[in-house]
Amino acid sequence: MAKLLLVDDDSGTLAWMAEALEGAAYDVRSVRGGGAALELLRTWTPDLILADFLMPEMDGFAFNRLVQSRERVPVMLVSVVNKPAEAILRGVAGYVRKPVTAAELRAAVERVLGAVEGVTLLVVDDDADIRACYRLILEPRFTVIEAENGRAALELLSREPVALAIVDVHMPVMNGVELIRAMREDARFCTIPVVVQTSDRAAARAPVWTDLHVAQTILKDEFLDWLMTQIDAHLAPMPPREAERAWPAVSR
Repeated sequence: MAKLLLVDDDSGTLAWMAEALEGAAYDVRSVRGGGAALELLRTWTPDLILADFLMPEMDGFAFNRLVQSRERVPVMLVSVVNKPAEAILRGVAGYVRKPVTAAELRAAVERVLGAVEGVTLLVVDDDADIRACYRLILEPRFTVIEAENGRAALELLSREPVALAIVDVHMPVMNGVELIRAMREDARFCTIPVVVQTSDRAAARAPVWTDLHVAQTILKDEFLDWLMTQIDAHLAPMPPREAERAWPAVSR
């Protein structure tokens, strides 16, 4: 029987999640807040932690970083905040957006507990050197697959389950806008979070990304620099303000 730890500052939410998951034959314990969860982890090790993102003591990303520095227990965030792409890159094992049904919550837990091959990221860029940089930075924690244009990316997506796509804008054959539009129109790929990374500041500010439900648009150099801080935080202790550094959004 898998052991689950529920972490939320709201007692009503804890009670609802516990009821939803205990019916699926899990051993469930609940605590209010990240501090109480870290204290419990000194004496009890769950198979998975389900935590809210917005908590008074620390947010979900800070909580996940502290858990991984001590116990390496996978953390799934359950929150009204919509940050699945950033959560993946920060090493969160799963992300569920509220409101969520009991069936959806159980399915998400089963996916995380059943994951054996890790997380696969798709990098789409026509610059081989940029793709190599992403692979070098990301492969300590993720499986990375590459495509040099949108059409090649769609072919890969049809064969490989992908948790997140990192997409350039200006590419031959099929550009970033065309690729993401094709993904959003395909039931197989429409929910995959997408981060757009580009050296073109004007393109990064284009309103089309909102219409295509892009998680974030980021300048390439700033994104690569941010990713390095996340990998460093994973491999060695860092000051909290560095490890929890906000990723560099492009203002529109």
